[in-house]
Amino acid sequence: MTRIDPLSIPLPEDDSALQWLWEVKTPGYVFDPAIVLARFQRLRAWLDSRLIVSLKANSNLELLIRCGHGFVDGVELASLGELDLAVGRISAVKYVNNPSMDETFMRAALASRCVFIIDSLCQAERLTAVLGKQHAPQTILRLNAAELTPGKRREAADHFGMAPREAMLAAAALTRADVPVIGLHSFAGSHQFRVDESGGDSADLAHALAAFAADIARATGAPMEMLNCGGGFGERFHENEDLFAAYRQRLAPLRQTFQLAHESGRGIFAGAGLFATRIRAVKTLDGHCVAVCDGGLSHNFLLARTESAIKKYARPRLLRRQPATDGAPMLPVKYVGSTCSRADVIGWQPAPVAAPSVGDMVIFEQCGAYHPSYSVSGFLSLGAAGAFIHQSGESS
Repeated sequence: MTRIDPLSIPLPEDDSALQWLWEVKTPGYVFDPAIVLARFQRLRAWLDSRLIVSLKANSNLELLIRCGHGFVDGVELASLGELDLAVGRISAVKYVNNPSMDETFMRAALASRCVFIIDSLCQAERLTAVLGKQHAPQTILRLNAAELTPGKRREAADHFGMAPREAMLAAAALTRADVPVIGLHSFAGSHQFRVDESGGDSADLAHALAAFAADIARATGAPMEMLNCGGGFGERFHENEDLFAAYRQRLAPLRQTFQLAHESGRGIFAGAGLFATRIRAVKTLDGHCVAVCDGGLSHNFLLARTESAIKKYARPRLLRRQPATDGAPMLPVKYVGSTCSRADVIGWQPAPVAAPSVGDMVIFEQCGAYHPSYSVSGFLSLGAAGAFIHQSGESS
């Protein structure tokens, strides 16, 4: 029976429907542009706002070529490399957002008519110095989420954005240089989208941003047009429609005054990507099977869970080259990568199964966001994993 989920690449229980995966050179990623666009459209509709796509989550060029036309509300770019990818391929608004943006990046963004998201007073002053006689860009001020809602969102404490007082100074500096400030931005962090009326949930953060907009408007002499309320949407955002209905209701009063926007990378790309690796060796240790794969943390760092205090490994799909033989030992399986690091564990199947064999393929779901871009491919000079495009409904 096929698991019906139009927002993730389908992995039918029948292995015969997955023969196309054998054509993938491993280790490699498989991306489905139709699912990227479907996830974008679903999230945008549920938010009922503009939805800006964060390209840092997945900057694969082939995927961007196939999806870029659908990102109608713009893209967020965090590096000069991402800007180079977007120029000439994205006709919608380009937002540049990086606290360490230097003069070279700024000049390129100015030439590309980008909107600048300003992270600090220092950055605002650097932009005005670079401008010279060039046409001034539109700017948006980024507020630190924890500072904006003091005592309410301590989990949002990070080093991004400004405290309100510094944002006022940045607004004044930009206004003196005739640089328009059109809106405000705040982001509470990955997986932080929630609506629980705690005083510091996602809707409360949006309202705090709106309240502060009046102060900024007094400093600039012009009303704020736009609020970018961030996001923090998870891989499986689509499993809780009621949460978004409650969020839309809480934000309804803000729509009378502001153009609302959100941004997402994880929510848009996650389910549109698989990671595939082949088993190169099999052995038994401490009562479980160890399957050594040709791909590991050098190709998919996030699967190794090295940044998690409690490691909950993914349970991958095993695609067997040949059916398991009768009498094959039934064991839990630990899937490990190709490096010499003991941290290179990428998957775990705790329920005993027939031991896999050399040549079998291991498939990890929900790997379309950050998994391909957040990996240390230089370790052991192994190089990055490959990337392949698969269109839903195609067999190869």
